[in-house]
Amino acid sequence: MTREVPEDEGPGAPAVPWPARLPWQQDALLELVGKRSRIPHALLIHGRAGIGKHAFALAIAQALLCEAPRPDGTACGECAGCRYAMAGQHPDLMRLERSTFDEESGEQVMTETIAIDRVRALIDFVQLTSHRQGAKVAVIAPAERMNANASNALLKTLEEPPAHTYILLVTDQPGRLPPTIVSRCSPMAAPFPPTAAARDWLMAQGVKAPAIVLAQAGGAP
Repeated sequence: MTREVPEDEGPGAPAVPWPARLPWQQDALLELVGKRSRIPHALLIHGRAGIGKHAFALAIAQALLCEAPRPDGTACGECAGCRYAMAGQHPDLMRLERSTFDEESGEQVMTETIAIDRVRALIDFVQLTSHRQGAKVAVIAPAERMNANASNALLKTLEEPPAHTYILLVTDQPGRLPPTIVSRCSPMAAPFPPTAAARDWLMAQGVKAPAIVLAQAGGAP
């Protein structure tokens, strides 16, 4: 049996690692979360593969769930909400990804699609009252991996989400999403890293010959 990671449950839930905020995303993040009341309830984050779109979506999610945000709107990184999010245990955050946890093997497994049962679980999740009296956030990545039934099931929730609910869809192939999904979301292009920032980041990760690697990757670190 498999389930999305992390699921709405207490400490001990298995989770994929929480990514660090990427330096080239800071300005776009500040512009978005600095106007918290204007953040769209359905946001389609798009851009080419390999630039950190998923990490960007999770930085937005953490800012929305933070219980003591900084004056600029970004997450404090220290409150209970931030700690739960980064540990993959926040009860008001659901992540629908290709990675799921197989309870029988105790391992992460990859799936080809995001199926309708998982989207139905998301719909049930957003209808619940917030555990921590704040926002509820769902991240779907990669969104184009939702099958047709899953996409159709999500339409009403995208159009009429409950109050204080945010659904963040992440994709590098927006053309594969149904027009009905796209039309119900506010599009946002993920920041593309300047060459110097991408090279410095690769060096910090211990990558040898970062300029060559970056060129081979088309500038996507």
